[in-house]
Amino acid sequence: MNVSMRGPGIAGPVLSMLLTAPAATQVAPVEVAAIRGDPRAESVPRFDTAAAQLAHAASLRSAMRGKEGDAKNASRRAAIDAYRAVKEYFSSDARACAEAGFRAGELLRSADDTAGAIAEFQVAKDRGADTPFRVRAELEIAHLHRRAQENEKALASYEAVLADPTATAGQRDDASYWSGHVCAAEKKIDEARKAWQRVADHGEDPLDRIRAWDCIAQSYVEAGDLEGAAGAIEKCHEALAEVSAEETKLGERVRNAITSMRAVDDLQRAVEKRDKVKSAAKKGDAGANRAPNPGDGKKKN
Repeated sequence: MNVSMRGPGIAGPVLSMLLTAPAATQVAPVEVAAIRGDPRAESVPRFDTAAAQLAHAASLRSAMRGKEGDAKNASRRAAIDAYRAVKEYFSSDARACAEAGFRAGELLRSADDTAGAIAEFQVAKDRGADTPFRVRAELEIAHLHRRAQENEKALASYEAVLADPTATAGQRDDASYWSGHVCAAEKKIDEARKAWQRVADHGEDPLDRIRAWDCIAQSYVEAGDLEGAAGAIEKCHEALAEVSAEETKLGERVRNAITSMRAVDDLQRAVEKRDKVKSAAKKGDAGANRAPNPGDGKKKN
């Protein structure tokens, strides 16, 4: 019903109430003088604790799920700003800053912003003493340099992980495995094999050990040493025999991984190619050494 139809006695108070009522969604402005970095962080509210600030940033990160295109990019940007705000609002909390830097680095990496991601991971590394984020950040920095083909920087970061006493066995295996790939890209095959061999012999995860053996065998195939490749595959079978014999999910995964080694197919193709070359060479030698037939060259009627 239209308010004017109910008479001035009602319309006046109602109109006054509508005009003077506070907006339910209005939020008081937040002072952000502490923000000295990215000006977009000025839109990030400040919470009482670093934990609450991190939780707010994590909620914005979760809001990215299901979004695509510009909407996803905008959500990612908001989450990055929120993580950066943690470092500005709670700069004295090293652990919170390390986590915030790491999470921001992950988001920037997903946006293909390599330089930005490395900068954030560096914050996590520098502020992350006595936290898991230091080694994790160093690994991420190494991976980003490797993908950018900055091999010297990548190797330095992988070596830093290997030298860090707080690194887990899995992290050291990861660093060794990928440093092997960097060495291979630099044509330093002996160094690459040594890095892979560490994982093949002492890797924590049987599947990582198989991956390392696969790389070693492939390197021999590529070098034309097919016997060396066959030997590496055989050693892999021997090294993983006990685990592969288990009637467990892991045993099944190990068996599947061994039979799916790329080196097995690469070696088979290389052997077939070598045999064809040898066969053609033998035919050529046989033709060259064949005694001439007296009838050769004579015109037939």
